[in-house]
Amino acid sequence: MESIKIKVAGELIHARAGETVIHSLWNAGKAELIKTGCVGGVCGACTITVRSSDGKMKGTDLACMCPVEDGMEVFPCPVDSALSLAPEPNPTEEKLRKAFPKIDKCTKCGSCTSACPMSIPVMDSVLRMRSGQLDKVADDFTTCIHCGLCRFVCEDGVQPHMMGMWIRRSIGSSLEKDMGKKLDQDLGQAELEWKYLLEGTPVDRMNHARRFRKSGEIEL
Repeated sequence: MESIKIKVAGELIHARAGETVIHSLWNAGKAELIKTGCVGGVCGACTITVRSSDGKMKGTDLACMCPVEDGMEVFPCPVDSALSLAPEPNPTEEKLRKAFPKIDKCTKCGSCTSACPMSIPVMDSVLRMRSGQLDKVADDFTTCIHCGLCRFVCEDGVQPHMMGMWIRRSIGSSLEKDMGKKLDQDLGQAELEWKYLLEGTPVDRMNHARRFRKSGEIEL
């Protein structure tokens, strides 16, 4: 396998073509240069910025997902952990603004969209949040892996991924609650129907069964 050279935090690393930045560090015995978490592109602990061999900045990436290139330079920049907020039933624009007051600081620079490894239209989705289109936002963040890159590149302290996931969880918890109520109603109705069909004399039960089969309703 072809041997190449990269720099990580200013330190020269001998790597092999085809492996990721993280695996090249592990193989070189330099795992301490970049913090890791899940090593599966989800947690965002191994956030990096990358500069190509010709000196051009290639933006942000995840070291566990980024393949090495000869002459590249890697700069570790882990995303600090952020406190997640409990979902709110029946989320609204007002509830979102109360939970995330920095939402209006977005200057529409587009950096969050450029940084997203899942091609989510992050900036557009933040604007949808500000106009109350929460169902659309929930769809936008269906593929979010919560890596935190959009938050890392935001100079205004907006937390798009935190807001997007909060909206998804809030809508989801509301649907679960509504479905639970409907299930309770259905079970209650089923108990009444069984009681109607099974109680009484054999003649009563036969008559009830015929009526229920014909109308689908309980006749009290």
